Order: sequence, then structure tokens, then C-alpha cells
Amino acid sequence: MISLNAIELPSGLRWQSDFNYCPIKQESKTSITGRVILNRGKMFDGRPVVLVGNGNAWLTLAEVKTISSLRLTPAVMELNYHGTTYNVRWDYGDESHFVATPLFDKSDAENDGDQYTLETIKLIEVLE
Repeated sequence: MISLNAIELPSGLRWQSDFNYCPIKQESKTSITGRVILNRGKMFDGRPVVLVGNGNAWLTLAEVKTISSLRLTPAVMELNYHGTTYNVRWDYGDESHFVATPLFDKSDAENDGDQYTLETIKLIEVLE
């Protein structure tokens, strides 16, 4: 089960690059003597959490509106990803931090029951 602030998300979402993340960051530069200076440190928060649907995460327009409304309050949220809980915030630095598109292209009025595909949710893990 996947939920964001107790709002159940489609089970078809997958955490993109879940295992590619490493909290150790490194900078290197060359000193005036020609030696390499390495600076390393462990990041305590800021881990990207990118949930992608890949066409497998369907929800209704009403559910899209509910999830989208969470973006209006820049507070820490709780993400439960298959039993593991994370404190997260929206990645407002990326315009595409929430992308949902209609499953069918209709020209008439939208109804809350219309089907949508949840393409992307971009969050950042924080330690609050």
C-alpha cells in the first residue's frame, strides 16, 4: 500500500531510483600545488522521492483534486511506501512535481468520476 498523508495512492506507482540514491556526496578540486582535495559528507535529508505510474496508476478526477490540494500547504507530509514511512515535502523546485493526465481525451465537461493516469509525484525526504 502507498499513501500520502493517509490518502491512498494507486498501487501501480513505483519509486524511481529508490536504490540508486547515496547520501554520501563528494566534491573534488585541485589545489595550487596540483594535489586533489576531496571533501565528503553525508546528507541528512534531501533524498529525492520520485513516484512514477508508467501507465499503471489510475485514479479518478476527484482523487486527483484531493492529492493536488495537498500542494497548497507547504508542510511536512507522511509517505507510507509499502510499510515504510518517510517524512516528505513536495519538490516545488520542479514544475512537474505532480502530473496526472486524463485517460480519455474528452471535449465535454469533466466529472469527478473521470479516469486519470497518475504519471509523476516528486517529493523530497526531510528529517522533521
